[in-house]
Amino acid sequence: MKTKKTTFAALAAIAALNPDGYTVDAKTLQPITRGYSVAVKGTQDSFEAAGLRHVIDYQANHPECQAFGGWLDSKTGLYYYDACIIVSTKAEAMALAKENAQIAFFCLHELQEYNQDGTPREEENKD
Repeated sequence: MKTKKTTFAALAAIAALNPDGYTVDAKTLQPITRGYSVAVKGTQDSFEAAGLRHVIDYQANHPECQAFGGWLDSKTGLYYYDACIIVSTKAEAMALAKENAQIAFFCLHELQEYNQDGTPREEENKD
């Protein structure tokens, strides 16, 4: 049986092995490779151990968040954790990003980040 403690340890290890970012299924912790990943507002600005604990707790109470994501902010050196919703279309991702006050979302099958308006996010615009 997967516990919050084992989930925490597994996600911390996944983050260490994937400094550029990852998206995994919340139940299996296996990589998700299709669809659009949108972080939810409820886990925004979650970083370090306390942030990871918050994301795990949040996802446990919000079944619509079927994934965990993480990424390193190279400017601050902080590793951010998110509870994410995976959708199949860019239009759905754009609407969810707006609803959740996200400046961007990620296309898993293209490995491309997009601004909330659906335009490709360029490296120099990542803040």
